[in-house]
Amino acid sequence: MKNTFCVLTCFFITIFCQAQSVEEHYYFKNLSIRNGLSQNTVNAILQDRKGFMWLGTKDGLNRYDGLSFRKFKHDAANPRSIGNSFITSLYEDFNGNIWVGTDAGVYIYYPEKEAFEEFDCQSLEKTRIERSVSMIAGDKHGRVWIAVEAQGMFC
Repeated sequence: MKNTFCVLTCFFITIFCQAQSVEEHYYFKNLSIRNGLSQNTVNAILQDRKGFMWLGTKDGLNRYDGLSFRKFKHDAANPRSIGNSFITSLYEDFNGNIWVGTDAGVYIYYPEKEAFEEFDCQSLEKTRIERSVSMIAGDKHGRVWIAVEAQGMFC
């Protein structure tokens, strides 16, 4: 029994060491304003279910498809645009909608409409999200949790 254990241990150590010694080559690509990013300070990153990379910056939300960026910024003349361009957090819900936390509230991007809507629901205490959003996350029951500076947690 002792010999079998030693042989199996040596076998797994050998396999593990060989797997570790295989050379891995990584390819890094630097994306910046030169490539079309709206601003170089990235506060939040999300990869959605379609494979798009979403980058939240101090000057807009950027969707990267692997080749180019599509920028989403506040446009007072467009009611379908995001209401604030200072992005602090990102989350994709079960329906594929992108929740966007900003320094003054939350907006939801509906891909099928290609439009943003402000999340302006009131809590039971009659408060609305008005401050900088630190984090957005979901749970297994489909609830969305939002952490807001100086206001607490919203669900």
